[in-house]
Amino acid sequence: MSNAAEAFARALETERQAALCADLDTLLRVQEEKRELMPLLKASADEATVADLSERARKNLGLIRHLAQCLQGMLGAAAESGYDANGQTSLAPGLTNLRGRL
Repeated sequence: MSNAAEAFARALETERQAALCADLDTLLRVQEEKRELMPLLKASADEATVADLSERARKNLGLIRHLAQCLQGMLGAAAESGYDANGQTSLAPGLTNLRGRL
C-alpha cells in the first residue's frame, strides 16, 4: 500500500471513530484531510486498494448519515427522508445545511 493509501486509510479510521463518538470537530477536520489526500491517492494507488478504501468510505458514510439523523432528532428538526431524482437521500427544505449551526 502506498503512503497516500495508508494515510487515507488512517483518515477513514479516524472518521469512523469520530462518527461513532459523535465528534463533529474531528469529522470536519478529517474531511479536509481526505480532500488533500485524494489527488495523491489517485496518482499512486492500485485498483484493489482503491476498491477497499471506497468500501470503507461507504460504510463511514452510513454511520455519518445515521449520526446526522440522530442530531436532527435531538434538535427537533427530524425530517421525513426521501430520495431525489438521482437516488440520493434528500432532506426537507431548510435542513440541508446544518454545518456551523450546531
